[in-house]
Amino acid sequence: MKTRFTLFYFLLLCFTGLNAQTGSFGGSVAPLKSQSPLFGKDIILNDQPSQIQRKVAICSAFNGWQYVAIAYTDYSLGTGGHIAVMKSIDNGINWTNILDGSYGTDSAVFTSIDLLVVGHSENNLKLILSFVSSNSPTLIGEGNVGVYDEATGLWEYNLLWVYYCYGISLASDYLYPATNSNPNSIGILYSKYDQNGDSLIFRSSSNDGLSLDGYQLMEVTHKHLHNVSLAYGRSPSWSSGRYFAAWEERDQFEIMPGRIYTSHTNPNFNSSFTTPVNIDGLDPTTANQCQNPVIACQYNGVDNDSSNLTEVIMFEKYQTSTNRYDIGAYYNLQSTSSSFFKPMTVTDISHTNLQPDLCFNPYDSSFMLTYYDTTTKKLPFLKTNFNIPDPNNWLVVSSGYNDNPYITDPGPKVELNIGQPEAMNAWIANRTDGKGMAMFDAPYSTYTGFSGNSIGSLAKLYGSYPNPCSNSIKIAFELKNSERVTINLMGIMGQPFGTVTDQTYTVGKHEVQYDVSNLAIGNYLYEFRSGDFNAMGKFTVIR
Repeated sequence: MKTRFTLFYFLLLCFTGLNAQTGSFGGSVAPLKSQSPLFGKDIILNDQPSQIQRKVAICSAFNGWQYVAIAYTDYSLGTGGHIAVMKSIDNGINWTNILDGSYGTDSAVFTSIDLLVVGHSENNLKLILSFVSSNSPTLIGEGNVGVYDEATGLWEYNLLWVYYCYGISLASDYLYPATNSNPNSIGILYSKYDQNGDSLIFRSSSNDGLSLDGYQLMEVTHKHLHNVSLAYGRSPSWSSGRYFAAWEERDQFEIMPGRIYTSHTNPNFNSSFTTPVNIDGLDPTTANQCQNPVIACQYNGVDNDSSNLTEVIMFEKYQTSTNRYDIGAYYNLQSTSSSFFKPMTVTDISHTNLQPDLCFNPYDSSFMLTYYDTTTKKLPFLKTNFNIPDPNNWLVVSSGYNDNPYITDPGPKVELNIGQPEAMNAWIANRTDGKGMAMFDAPYSTYTGFSGNSIGSLAKLYGSYPNPCSNSIKIAFELKNSERVTINLMGIMGQPFGTVTDQTYTVGKHEVQYDVSNLAIGNYLYEFRSGDFNAMGKFTVIR
């Protein structure tokens, strides 16, 4: 099978920019409370009823702009598989289509898609897009990695083209650069078929994707290498930076599941990889019964309690005793210097759970997890501190953030939303006719906190500014009647932090100022009450 897939017909649509403020990274803050109401309504990313949207990837730039890549098929166009790239400058409320490309034959589908952004000014923002396109979800495809220049609105060049590819995963150090990257490095992990045996290959760029100047053939095997996942890790004690890989190996191409392995570069981002560790083999009951690995690593300005950085790996594991899949999970608190992985429990094992995805949040030093609970048709969202204080009890932020219960193959994604700073989530839901449509939601982003405002309300909460803030914050509101106003400040778990105001105000617009210089870095809520009206708001403290 060797079909050339050509990139063409890219259309750039006009868009305007709006700067979003970013935060600074640091230590941990209190986690979110269980069943938090901070997810808003599902937002359809690209409302095109004729499209069969199949996969989605998401990322966030330094200034808070968000990007998604949506793989879809539209048979009415007669031009095969497509990828649309969209952008939001308002934390996911509105999206603008900036690219739309067609690839290959009429029957082409995408078996893999990934997206990341590099650059630290609006003049040098670049999107790195990878995908694997095939004539069938079960066949080997062709892999591409391309670069899109946000400033010029042009698809600049193909960074990598791989025949007979299974999967591709991207990672970058652009928030915490590795030693010897200039200014940032990019890692590309991919698996491919070859007549001499399947191979696992790592390519790296030390120059923001201008060229691929690193190559490592990690493995050649007569087994079959499939899904891959790549992450970047760094902490002060291990500041040179490393790339961490996870991948799936099967005995036969069509026979699932298989085995999960992990390895990482050492001691630098472009060094050789360490001896692979067989993760599923750590539990004899699930050995050779696992698939679809995902990996995330700590990267920020603090060490964990082991003076190291934390690595987390998750995958689907088949439970022969119950004849269902669940999420397998392991973590390593000394990931740069040991292969000592410990198990975790993250799901309700009485349910069938698939498609895990996770990422690290450097702002509050937490790991964020989502997956597909097929029993409840929900997409849960969980968090835990990077020290993994209780490996069998992740904090449930939401038992299911998706409003649309019609999901069959959602492929949920969770990534860092730098503009908040918190998580953002994307997935594929089903329309009433069964066609897939890409969706978006996020804690805070799509929840304004002001849903109580209406034409008939006697009070209106305008919100807080500046946000993020460092020393003080102002909260603005308006009253139609003279009324007592109470504004209480609380942590994300609901713990009280003080009263901003509790007094009577006259008719009109008002704002109150509150000193936050003694608050730790992190996210906070405030509750506004005036008569029968109440509303919630959120702000972020940075330093």
